[in-house]
Amino acid sequence: MVELTRRALFTLIGATALAAGTDLAGAAGGGGNIRLRGVVRYAASGPLPLGRLTIRLEEQGVMDKPARRIATATVPSPGRGRTVSFDMDVPRAALDRAVDPGFTVRLERGGRLIAINTSKQSYRGRRAVSLTIEPILY
Repeated sequence: MVELTRRALFTLIGATALAAGTDLAGAAGGGGNIRLRGVVRYAASGPLPLGRLTIRLEEQGVMDKPARRIATATVPSPGRGRTVSFDMDVPRAALDRAVDPGFTVRLERGGRLIAINTSKQSYRGRRAVSLTIEPILY
């Protein structure tokens, strides 16, 4: 029997996993979640308004398709500071498959949208992110 090198074995496991419809990271034992920590900053003067922040990491790189959610975090904004911290558990397999992951951030209070990010904020592969939102002017 031929002795397989580590690289050949990894390639064989990956090919088998792809044929079976699973991802390579999960097949090789590298699956699980990545813990992202971040901060949402308010672009306007004054504190981030009172409300609920929803931070979504989405697949934003596929043309003519709606953004596919990879992970979501929801945190309260106490209305006192210019920044609010958050943590997000991101499935490694979903992140590895994403073509162009990016963040969508919304601040809502009482069903009304208060602030949102107005420019694309891509995920750059770091475990610490800084996002900016701007007020909605009605």
